[in-house]
Amino acid sequence: MSRPEVRSKPCAYCGRPFTDRKRWSGRDQWDQVLYCSRGCRAKAAAARRSA
Repeated sequence: MSRPEVRSKPCAYCGRPFTDRKRWSGRDQWDQVLYCSRGCRAKAAAARRSA
């Protein structure tokens, strides 16, 4: 039995690819997720505040 294909996309801050999680796909939130981690989300917010 093969696994279903996992969706992935690059992080909006660091560019590193990250994959869909069950939590996001179950709630149809995958399109809203932009960052691979809380750290990248915080750094992006700090960059927006300082710019």
